[in-house]
Amino acid sequence: MDTKLKKSKPFKVWICFFLAVSILAGLLAIALIALLDSDGVGRGWKDPFLDYRDSVSFKQRTADYFDMMFFLALGSSDSNDLESSKNALDEEGQNIKYCVVNRDSGLILKNIKGDLSSLSNSGKMPVLPEGYKYFWYFDGHKLWVIDDGKPVDIQRMDSGYRDNLLPTERYPAYLAKLAHSQVLLAVKDDLVQNPYGHSSYYQEQQLLSAMGWIYGCLLIFGLLLLAYTIIRRPDKREFDRKLASWSGWMWLEVKILLSLLVLTVSVGVSSDYFGAFDRALNLQLAICPLVLGLWCFYLMLLDLHINGKKFFTHNSINALLTWYRQYEKKYSWHQAMLKRAYGLVAIEAILALLSVLFLITAIEEANAPVLLVAFMIAGAGLYLIYRYLKRYDDTLGDLGRLMDHIELIKNGDMDTRLEAAADADIYPAAQNLNFIQEGMNAAVAEKVKSEHMKVELITNVSHDLKTPLTSIISYVDLLQKEEDLPEHVGDYIKILAHKSERLKNLIQDLFDLSKASSDNLNLNMEQIDLARLIKQTLADMEEPVKASGLTLRCNIPDDPVCIRSDGKKLYRVWENLISNALKYSLTGSRVFIDLTLDGKDAVATIKNTANYEMNFTEEEILQRFVRGDEARTTEGSGLGLSIAQSFTQICGGKFAIKIDGDLFKVELRFTGA
Repeated sequence: MDTKLKKSKPFKVWICFFLAVSILAGLLAIALIALLDSDGVGRGWKDPFLDYRDSVSFKQRTADYFDMMFFLALGSSDSNDLESSKNALDEEGQNIKYCVVNRDSGLILKNIKGDLSSLSNSGKMPVLPEGYKYFWYFDGHKLWVIDDGKPVDIQRMDSGYRDNLLPTERYPAYLAKLAHSQVLLAVKDDLVQNPYGHSSYYQEQQLLSAMGWIYGCLLIFGLLLLAYTIIRRPDKREFDRKLASWSGWMWLEVKILLSLLVLTVSVGVSSDYFGAFDRALNLQLAICPLVLGLWCFYLMLLDLHINGKKFFTHNSINALLTWYRQYEKKYSWHQAMLKRAYGLVAIEAILALLSVLFLITAIEEANAPVLLVAFMIAGAGLYLIYRYLKRYDDTLGDLGRLMDHIELIKNGDMDTRLEAAADADIYPAAQNLNFIQEGMNAAVAEKVKSEHMKVELITNVSHDLKTPLTSIISYVDLLQKEEDLPEHVGDYIKILAHKSERLKNLIQDLFDLSKASSDNLNLNMEQIDLARLIKQTLADMEEPVKASGLTLRCNIPDDPVCIRSDGKKLYRVWENLISNALKYSLTGSRVFIDLTLDGKDAVATIKNTANYEMNFTEEEILQRFVRGDEARTTEGSGLGLSIAQSFTQICGGKFAIKIDGDLFKVELRFTGA
């Protein structure tokens, strides 16, 4: 129950707003009519606030009665009209005294008792009974209006009589026929109710008196309703949005037609009432259609304000285009674009033909509405061309953005999405590309996660193996110091010592490589002399070099070659590269070590001739645990080059391998300090 009441509040508030605006707008319209009325009479709007005798309604009703009597004197009515006119006059009872005399035709129609000699054509005013100070009198030549014994100047613009003059004033030709006629109509000073009929004078006086109070009460009531609406304006706005949503379902053309229909009816009905709104009641009836037109205009503005652009775009043409786009989805993109172009050509041809036919018809028949239809058809054709060109321009722009987005993906951007409107021609392609991008991003993330897990596993295992291996090495060392051991036991201990040392080096390599791969390696970046570092490494490895039987050809400058790097890590790099060359070079061959300057870069290379067939690529040999000569069973972990590459990169250098036949070349490039 509470929910229903809550939902009905916006409607109730809006009804209050409707009543308030209708009442106040009606009263304001009446006031504006008064301001625009330039004849000073007010044309009926002031009647409820005036004495009835001063009102336009009173003068108009008196003029109606007098015109009826005037035409009776003119002899233009038959016996039935005479009887009905007499009955209409007698309905007023004591409120009027009348007399119609035409001596030429012998017509006498009156409700005044006594001698009629006072009505002879003597130029004197008739003598009336007490209580009838206001009367109209036509003496055969002129119309007189007497009020309290004084003639009224009926020619004044502010008199209220200018619109109510007798036909003799409008058509002087009648005077010749009425030279021997008199017409008199007197109105009682204090109007009373006729117990035997319906006095229009009395009823109108009561109605106008009540209307004055009604105006005042309506003004107060309207202001109170408006104040309540202002207080509850959130509820009013809520119902406004509902109205806008309801009207938003209608096409623009339907709204325009309905508005024109309401406007036409309002103006037509209002003009009918305004044509005779000298009486107050007609004025009120004329205002009502105008207020209805005002509300139609308000609803249109409300729709425009809340729905915005949708007010114009929700039309029959766009609805047909939307339907056509749904139809296009049944075909491929290429076929849809072709059908769109062919469809436009066909529709334009039909519209052009129809426009020409209507134009020819309009010219031949001089028919303005048909000409308007021709222009409307031509305008529809131009609008379709505009929509097609705009859509074509949007499609080209979207295709350009699609191409740019593909370039972004190629460059490694997996996060930026391609946004496209839901009705855009490339929307399906954009969505598919986003899905591909998300899948690639997820795959890369999964791969990175897997790599991190492997590195973490290697690090943890390497760390866990160090402790027991250290104990093994210590005990092997103790056993080597034992005396009086059998000879074969000593051989076993030597093998254990050799293998444990090899295992220690392998674990250290794994540990260093995992730390380098996880960017968790501590660096001590400083300025070092690369030439001196290479020479020092060679000096430290002099014994292995001599034992290898290889000849080293070194081309290292005597001048310092300064770079910024970590000396210890770089020493390890050269130690691995030289060891690798000593292991895998052809017996009796030469190993070349060069250090040159390439602009600001320092380039160090080491080249050797392999003692095996190098049936691998540069990328494969850098993989972890990959050995160049898979047939070898001697020492080697397959991590030397991988460690050298990782250490070179984290030390700020570039590491590259080149294979040319049996020649194996490693190049390190550093930016000079």
